[in-house]
Amino acid sequence: MKNLLFVLTLITLFTACKKDTVSNTYQVYKTPLANSDRELIADSTFLYAREIYLWNDKLGEYNTFNPRKFLGTDELQTAQNVMDAIKAREVSDLFSYATTIEDSEQGQTGNGEDWGFFVKAGYANANDIKWFITYVYAASDAGQKGVRRGWYIEKLNGVTLGYDNASVAKLNDLLFGSATTAEITFGRLGLPDTTFTVNKTTFQANSVLFARIYTHTSGKRIGYFVFNQFFNEVSRIELVNVFDFFQNQGIDELVVDLRNNLGGSTATQDLLANLIAPYSANGKTMYYYEFNSLLQEDRFILLRNKAKFPWVQLDRGYFSKEANKLPFRKEGSINLNRVFFIVSNNSASASELLINNLKPVMDVQLIGDNTRGKSVGFFPVNLLEKVALYPVSFRTVNSEGAAVPHTGFAPNKVSPDGVQYDWGDTYEPCLYNALSYIINGSYPTTLSSNATIGRSVVGDKLVELKQIEPRPKVPGLYIENKF
Repeated sequence: MKNLLFVLTLITLFTACKKDTVSNTYQVYKTPLANSDRELIADSTFLYAREIYLWNDKLGEYNTFNPRKFLGTDELQTAQNVMDAIKAREVSDLFSYATTIEDSEQGQTGNGEDWGFFVKAGYANANDIKWFITYVYAASDAGQKGVRRGWYIEKLNGVTLGYDNASVAKLNDLLFGSATTAEITFGRLGLPDTTFTVNKTTFQANSVLFARIYTHTSGKRIGYFVFNQFFNEVSRIELVNVFDFFQNQGIDELVVDLRNNLGGSTATQDLLANLIAPYSANGKTMYYYEFNSLLQEDRFILLRNKAKFPWVQLDRGYFSKEANKLPFRKEGSINLNRVFFIVSNNSASASELLINNLKPVMDVQLIGDNTRGKSVGFFPVNLLEKVALYPVSFRTVNSEGAAVPHTGFAPNKVSPDGVQYDWGDTYEPCLYNALSYIINGSYPTTLSSNATIGRSVVGDKLVELKQIEPRPKVPGLYIENKF
C-alpha cells in the first residue's frame, strides 16, 4: 500500500524571533512597548487569540482586556494566565492552553522524555483496588524491561500503595514531578511480584500498541488493534503497516481500541478514516473545518506578518468553509460496512473526529464508556522559542453538519475497562463484547464468568480522593505544523 499524499488545508506557524513579534505587535496594533519578554508574551498571546480564537468576538479590545495584568513568574506561566483569562470568557472552552515548545513537539511527534506508561485504579478482586498499568510504550525503559498492561504498582520506592490520597500524591509526584528514576514493585495477577528500577528516558513512542487477528470457527477473520495517540508521520507509517497486515490476511471485521487515545493530528485521522471507510464513501465529504469570521473574511494581519508564514496562500478564502471541505480518499482494499470502536472518557479529540466522520458512511458500534466530547481543535502558535499557544481555533462537523456532542458519544454497549487484562485477552470485557457481537449478532446481556472476575474499574468511589492529573504532552486535536 503506497503512502498517502496528503492534500490538506495545513496551517504552518513558525516560532517568531523577538524582532518579528515586536514588529507585529507594536507596528500593527500600536500597543505599548514591552519592557520584558513576559510583557511581550502576554501581548502576543492576546493578540494572536484575537485573530485565530474560535470565539474571538468575546475578547474585546486590548486596553479593556489588558493582558499585562496577567503576568506570571515566567513566560510560560504568563501565557497560561492569559489563556485562562481568555477561556473564562467562553463557557464552552475547556481546552485552550499554553505549553513549552519541547512539550508541544513531543505531543505531536511522540519523541521525548517520559516514563512511558500510565496507571488507573481497578479491582484486582472483589475487595482489593490496585493501581494498574493501562498501557506501556515499547521503547520506554519500562517497556524494554517487560512491564505490561495488567500489571499493577504494589510498591513505589518501597512504600506500599493503596487507594487513598497519599498514594495518589505519590503517583502524581512520580508521573508529573522531577524524578527520573524509581524503584517499583509490580504485582502480576497469578504470578509473583517483581521489583526493579524504572527510568524516565527519551524515546520514540509507538502509537499502535498491539495488533492481532482472531479467526472464528466459521472462518470469519477479525482484525483488532490498539491505537494510543494520533501522532504525526510516525503514526501514519504504523497505520499503513497494520492495515497492510490486515489486508494481506483478509479480515472481515475490524475492532479499533481507542480507550486511551486523547487525540492528535487531523492528518493522521484523515488517513485512518480513509483506511477504514468503505469504497462507497470515496469522493464523498468527510468533514469540514469551521473558523472564526475574521479568518473566513481574510482579516488576519498578525498571521500574515508572522515570520516565514506562507501568507501568499492566505489571500483567497483560505479559511472559508468551502476551502476546508475534506473528502474521503479511500486507501487500501479493505472494504467493510461496519467498524467497532472501544472507547472511554479518555477517547477524545481526533478519536471522536474519526467516529463522527465515519458515522454517515458505515455502521459504527461503540463499546465501553462515554467519550470525552471535544469537537474543537488548534493550530499551535510558537512565540520566542519558549512558548507554544494552543487557543481553540476551529471546530469540525461531519458531512451531515453534525459536530461531536459536548457530552461525548454514548456507547452502544456499556462495558468496563478490564485493566487487569493485557491487550488482546478475549476475557477483557470490552473486547469480549465486541467479539460476541461479531460472532452472535448481538451483545451479551452478561459477561462470561471469567470476564466478570475483577472486571469493574473504579470510578469516583471515594469522593475525597483527588484524581490522577491528566496525561501531559497530549495536544488534543491539531492541524499540523509542517515545518
